[in-house]
Amino acid sequence: MTRYAVLAESASECAAGLARLCEALGLEPTVGPVRLTDGRWLARAVAPAPDVRGTLATAAAVR
Repeated sequence: MTRYAVLAESASECAAGLARLCEALGLEPTVGPVRLTDGRWLARAVAPAPDVRGTLATAAAVR
């Protein structure tokens, strides 16, 4: 699984960056924003898991 991260100087900047990233790449947020020990903020996102239910049903119907 590929993870994407946003590192920012403020919580609002981090949240805005995460929202832009998710919208641009079709990602789902997983963490954030959380404050790191150095005072910066981190948020993470991942690609949504594919819905395999329809794929499996289609494959079974083809057989």
